[in-house]
Amino acid sequence: MISLARIGINKKIIVPSIISFFFSFLYYFYFPVLSIYFKSVGIRDELLGVVFAFFPLIMILLSPVIGILSDHAGRKRIIYLGVLSHFLAVILYLWPATLTSIIIGRILAGIAWTMVGLITLAKIQDELKQYERGSKAGVFLSIGQAGVLIGTLIGPLLAETFFLRLPFIISATGTAILLVWLVLWKSHHKPVLQRQDFNPLTAIKEFWEDKRLRAMAFIGMAMHTRIAVISIFLPLLVLELGAGYKEVGIIFSLRGAFHLLQGFAGRLVDKKGSRNILVLSVIITAALIMITSLAKTYVLLLILLGLESLIGAFWNVSAWTYMSDIGEKKKMEGVVVGSYNSLARIGHFVFATTSGFIAATTGIKSLFVISGALIIGATLLSTPSLTRETKTTPIIE
Repeated sequence: MISLARIGINKKIIVPSIISFFFSFLYYFYFPVLSIYFKSVGIRDELLGVVFAFFPLIMILLSPVIGILSDHAGRKRIIYLGVLSHFLAVILYLWPATLTSIIIGRILAGIAWTMVGLITLAKIQDELKQYERGSKAGVFLSIGQAGVLIGTLIGPLLAETFFLRLPFIISATGTAILLVWLVLWKSHHKPVLQRQDFNPLTAIKEFWEDKRLRAMAFIGMAMHTRIAVISIFLPLLVLELGAGYKEVGIIFSLRGAFHLLQGFAGRLVDKKGSRNILVLSVIITAALIMITSLAKTYVLLLILLGLESLIGAFWNVSAWTYMSDIGEKKKMEGVVVGSYNSLARIGHFVFATTSGFIAATTGIKSLFVISGALIIGATLLSTPSLTRETKTTPIIE
């Protein structure tokens, strides 16, 4: 029988990878139709951005704390609490589906995504050596994207075939099953918590002292403006172009499909250097986002955002690899993951808050132009602070 070690698989990364897959699947099972569902229960266009803004806001406030807590209390405990938060969020979306319950649900969803999405990544990075970080982290991210791909394809299709609430009901049921399974994944990490661990400024200050990480925070803020546009207004734009729920699911699934290439992207990052790949990918992403504003048909929109997602796969792996190298050398992986997410989500929050009013005034497509321009500006200002990596020689064990 072939052992996992002989084929280059660390068994310690298998469970986090499985969790990432199923969590991504369950989250994105309903996500493409989330803004459509909110409108169906009476949320106006102007308030959509505000409602969605609670998601990045909670990440801004809690990501540094969650990062530190995962370092000191154990990754497994934080991940379990994140899955529980997602279950509660979906329940609140469904019953009684009021503005208040939806806002609380978005807050819990932000907690869930931070605890599961980020901390499973940190758990994986704990087990990887520098020379393999790009390629194996890329494979891990691709596994999560496989869940996104399947969820975004099936969920909207079921919503169109049966009824809009069905993907939410299935997601809540699947999350409950995942919670029961995770009870068996016990943590042997002894919690060592201090009062300052609950102060987000402690981690952010440590993160901000490194000029390379500061530069990544500014680029991340700009890159996250496009997330606000796509998550809130892309489904509405698809409907404006005469397509339906199924087409919304297809476009989100295509974006997820291209992110399956993060394993290949990781190998290229290890070979060419994470700095070089991330700068190039950011510039191309900005250009594609701006060109998307010219799309007058669903097919052209599908092609442009598919290409943007393909380039985004390289950005995602190169950015996390670049920062993880810094975090591992400074023994603050959780701080780096949590603080970056907090600072980068400022762009998501600000743009989500204002996007509804901008869209109502100048149209949805103007948001793509503004987002692309912000990305280009942040990249030009921040790139000089990104130092090149020192090449490492693989260690044979």
